[in-house]
Amino acid sequence: MADFAIDPELRVRAKPERVLRRTNDAVRFIREIMLSRRGHQWRSILQRFEAIRDEWTAMEAVVHLELLLEVERLLIEEKPPHPPATSRQHRSEAA
Repeated sequence: MADFAIDPELRVRAKPERVLRRTNDAVRFIREIMLSRRGHQWRSILQRFEAIRDEWTAMEAVVHLELLLEVERLLIEEKPPHPPATSRQHRSEAA
């Protein structure tokens, strides 16, 4: 199996939190999680990663992993940036 970068990286809710930056990281994580979670979904995802041959199949595998992580509530989504200050705050700062 070829190793490819995962961009953007996947942040996974685990103890400790995991960040998957490469497809090899994802394979290790999937194998670990399969020890505690049964289900054909994880085996199917692992098979997709083991079948990676090029950048396209790597992207497909990562997308499927991301979807499964989301369904399992394991995906940590990036926090949205802070909203800009309101004009009311600007007026009080200028005073």
